Amino acid sequence: MLHKNTIRSDKSELNESVTSILKQKPNRKILGIFRFHLGVYNLANRGKQTKFKSWVKRTIGEEPVVLDSVLTEKSREQVKQFLQNNGYFNAVVTDTTTYLRRKRAHVTYRITTGNAYTLRYIFYKIDDPAIKLILLNDSAASLVKTGNNYSTSDFQHERDRITTLLRNRGYYDFSQAYISFDVDTSLKSQQTDVFFVIKNPLQVSYGDTLPLHKVYRIDNIYIQTDYDPLAKNLKIPTDTVVYKNYHFTSSFKKMRFKPEALLSRIFIEKGDLYKVNNADYTYKGLANLGLFRFVNIRYEPVATDSSNYHLLNSFISLSPSAKQDYKVELEGTHNGGNFGVGGNLTYRNKNSFRSAELIELKIRAKIESIPDFVDSTSADQPRPLSLNTYEIGPELNIRIPRLLWPLARFNHSRSSNPVTNFTSSFNYQKRPEYTRNNLVFSSGFEFKESKYKKHFVYPAEINYSSFNLSQAFVNKLVALNDLQLILYYRNYLITNGRYTFIYNSQEQNLYRDFVYFRFSFEIAGNSLRLIDKLRTNYDENKTYQVLGINYSQYIRPDFDFSYYQIFSSHTALVYRLAAGIGMAYLNSDFIPYEKTFFAGGANDLRAFRARTIGPGSYAANNFIEQLGDIKINANVEYRFDIFRILEGAIFADAGNIWLRDNFRELPGSRFQPGTFLSELALGTGIGMRLDFTFFIFRIDAGIPLKDPGRAANDRWVINYLKLSSINYNFGIGYPF
Repeated sequence: MLHKNTIRSDKSELNESVTSILKQKPNRKILGIFRFHLGVYNLANRGKQTKFKSWVKRTIGEEPVVLDSVLTEKSREQVKQFLQNNGYFNAVVTDTTTYLRRKRAHVTYRITTGNAYTLRYIFYKIDDPAIKLILLNDSAASLVKTGNNYSTSDFQHERDRITTLLRNRGYYDFSQAYISFDVDTSLKSQQTDVFFVIKNPLQVSYGDTLPLHKVYRIDNIYIQTDYDPLAKNLKIPTDTVVYKNYHFTSSFKKMRFKPEALLSRIFIEKGDLYKVNNADYTYKGLANLGLFRFVNIRYEPVATDSSNYHLLNSFISLSPSAKQDYKVELEGTHNGGNFGVGGNLTYRNKNSFRSAELIELKIRAKIESIPDFVDSTSADQPRPLSLNTYEIGPELNIRIPRLLWPLARFNHSRSSNPVTNFTSSFNYQKRPEYTRNNLVFSSGFEFKESKYKKHFVYPAEINYSSFNLSQAFVNKLVALNDLQLILYYRNYLITNGRYTFIYNSQEQNLYRDFVYFRFSFEIAGNSLRLIDKLRTNYDENKTYQVLGINYSQYIRPDFDFSYYQIFSSHTALVYRLAAGIGMAYLNSDFIPYEKTFFAGGANDLRAFRARTIGPGSYAANNFIEQLGDIKINANVEYRFDIFRILEGAIFADAGNIWLRDNFRELPGSRFQPGTFLSELALGTGIGMRLDFTFFIFRIDAGIPLKDPGRAANDRWVINYLKLSSINYNFGIGYPF
């Protein structure tokens, strides 16, 4: 059995690439330690074979990789070809097989690369003068340059780049087949000369003038708004509208879409040079409207007597999705040890006013079992299952696929797919301790700066929350003598602005490392405070109100950074760091309840129940929610496939929350630069995920390792672990 492949090379930076192309690899390991899939196969292969054992071997198990000398030889040749493709024409590759105990084999590939050949001169052999001029002017962007190491992948990428460049300059018929690189390796100085060749189209018959590549411009543009790709009979248009040189056709008596709404996402224009990018932008722009099941764009050359110019007609076929739809979503929750069930009923109306608007009405409802702070005073007390908390509320979203006045006046790229959003929601929550009503209005816009960057700007948000506390809960709060905790549960008004930036370099179906980064900044209360400042009797130390309600004034920045290290399509290691801080000032002593931070639960410290950790080293002995002004959270998670839709995970989490000031007089709760590291809670655990493609169901079992709420010399809780210490978390999607 093949136990290990080892690469020994005088160019160690090539080892990873060489390993990836070997024809035969050992059975895969989990965490680089044990061969889980091989072990499952061997276990199922014992004794009498059954259908179940065969299924286990086929789906979970991995058959032992038996050393094959033929594949070893092919691997050696493959490695040599790889090295030559990267300029090491004189590379020597040998292999040695060492036989170990227990019928295991270790193959070592020894590589002597020598010096890589470099590019000396690059000569252009281009018969079309117009194309030659374009490429000479663009030579600074070329991937093939003098002095570079010889690389066939660079040549292929340059073919791709040149083809895209020319297809964005009107050359509709151009393809990679016209491009070739002739390389002269006969020089004795470990250098090569490259002849960059672009051929002209073939002559139709002998004696014809050598044809040049054709440059096309867009002529007529036809947009069919009710295309049915499955229809047997072609629908005859009954309505045709010509708007700004675009021909809109429909088989309905009245056009379902206003032309202006569609043109905001169509980048193909009459008279323009043909550009392949404009077709791509149009595909994405129309798809992002959410109105069409199918978008197709095709071109047809227009017959013309002139040889000086060539024209294309463009045909855009749009297959609308249902104008109205609804969906019902049911969910079960077990976040932080709290069991619950809930559901959403969503109704959507698309193209509501014929301008591609989307109106979405959602009703949310949930019932949950949570600890009763009024009846329980110790976090160690057993908790009977009691569905004692419920919440319900509607949410209305209006999405308009463009910027509205006054932002519509500003110049912006249509390819950024700008969207204006209006949202209003109401939530009623009934808990044993209190009843809470929350009303939210928000408006803002979002746009894509580039493929990886997206911006969300919400300059106007209003959030009003009112609490009705039970008398028993009030008595408990008074007994705790915690002023800030009491103020968390008072009525408040938030008028804020919010900005969020997201960078996500993930590529679909491409297994390479990527980064996710989110930064948010929120500021509240300044506009109302400015109005109050205009009063003649303004007092900076006074707290002002609107309609008898204190309004909140604070800033709240936070970020979330994740790095995804992709080893293969089966395994990945994910690192995450997140932090945030809320700072109240002037009209507020504390940030409002809605904007506080908490630790624990399904998405950060999975070994601890939500809202039970912190702040700092403070040890709570009740079921009250633990909230903070500052949060730091770090995670690392190793993800691996088990079989088909089942995935596994091994994780470690660290984090906590703190207070900026110790107004609450909670021992150890204030953030101190010199001690906060020792106050981080630590946990580890394992998880299983079911990947159904359209959603992922997740179960994580967290085990606490370090509890900052214990005495400083007794925070490691490994010796106190028992089965009941495991904290189970259920969720939808990955935690990060």
